[in-house]
Amino acid sequence: MTTQNEKTDYLSEWPAHYYEIEDINERERILKLAIEQKLDPALDEKRLLILRKRFGDHPAEKRADLFLRAWMMIQAASAGGVSFFQKKRQKKELYGYLMQLGIRTDEKQNVEKDADVEDVCGYILEEEWKNFAYTYLASCTGSRAYCSTLFGIVPIKDAAVAEKIAQDIDLVTKDYPAAFGLEEAVRPFRSIMVDAFCQYIPNGESVWKSMHE
Repeated sequence: MTTQNEKTDYLSEWPAHYYEIEDINERERILKLAIEQKLDPALDEKRLLILRKRFGDHPAEKRADLFLRAWMMIQAASAGGVSFFQKKRQKKELYGYLMQLGIRTDEKQNVEKDADVEDVCGYILEEEWKNFAYTYLASCTGSRAYCSTLFGIVPIKDAAVAEKIAQDIDLVTKDYPAAFGLEEAVRPFRSIMVDAFCQYIPNGESVWKSMHE
């Protein structure tokens, strides 16, 4: 992969190296140049919409990944299970997190200005999901806290780490949404997360199959 330090001309083969631009402010700047130059007019405006949905509208020194925030919020909510007395509130919160990921729920109360982002952006949203998936998996496998137990001191074996990641994917993209009848809405996103797991994680496909036989 080409690094930004090598001063790649990202516009010359646009958008082949779009996701190699790790600095989000720089990614947005170059994307705007591509829009000005009409390099990919059918899709670049959609790329900008999705970039801002994921990282917000306002440049900052380090822009938060709102997809990751939504993922972690679902993960935290699912860890506590579904409460009979709070199910309605939990369902409403889950709708919000899924919408942040660009996943439509077709619920009238959730119709907002970007509620149709999945329909509008289609392929571009899927590409952003793929980038998120690989970014997330790289973070998990490179995180001392994620890959360890006992307060981050004792390393977990690679196979156990892979299984833990797979369990989290199941929890966020299948088990918890299924508790509210939303597993079908999440299926396209789940498919991308699973494919990324099988390709990125060493022996990922065999680990996944062994856990879902």
